Amino acid sequence: MSEMTPRNRESAASSEIRVLMPPHLVIRDFLQEDTVAELLEHTLTHEHAFQPTTVGPEKRPDPAIRISLTTRDLGPFKPMLKSKLLHLVPDLVAKLRTTPVTMPKLELQLVAHGDGAFYKPHIDIKTAANPGGIRLLSGVYYFHVQPKAFTGGVLRLYAIGDPAMMTFADIEPEHNTLVVFPSWVPHEVTPVSCPSYRFVDSRFAINCWIYHSKPAQ
Repeated sequence: MSEMTPRNRESAASSEIRVLMPPHLVIRDFLQEDTVAELLEHTLTHEHAFQPTTVGPEKRPDPAIRISLTTRDLGPFKPMLKSKLLHLVPDLVAKLRTTPVTMPKLELQLVAHGDGAFYKPHIDIKTAANPGGIRLLSGVYYFHVQPKAFTGGVLRLYAIGDPAMMTFADIEPEHNTLVVFPSWVPHEVTPVSCPSYRFVDSRFAINCWIYHSKPAQ
């Protein structure tokens, strides 16, 4: 067995330092159950409002990168979620040790992942559709019918400093759970299997982005 020299120890330490596990928070029972039931009912009754999710600056569907359905129509739930999430910002910033947000703003997107849906690895800062703001925190709120009728759809958060993307944390899409992480963390949604092919059985989520305005030019 070869001896660990000072240079080897330094190299090993440097390697460990370069790989940073993705910071994140998991908040279970985020909403009251009656509120979740109403949100699910709203989602199902507005199935017609969902459209294929777009990607890139052209804002076009690309099934090689992302397959899902989305709408911005959250009805009465938008102001409720906005108030609740923005109230949490100071605590989220402190726990995740991210850049403070003095005047936070919020962007919401309701997404349905049916059979075969996924989203390849990406970074939310680079995919921001709002040119007037910089995303700092990303959140995903999960809800679905019970018992759960799909498998997969794991949120995979990749470590920083691992070009091979072999180090990551997998987070299951648990009902009535909010996951929050810095928007600079690379992540993906693994493929979903939904044998019934029914919209009602989809993996539903609300994507939440907390951002602040870009400085005036």
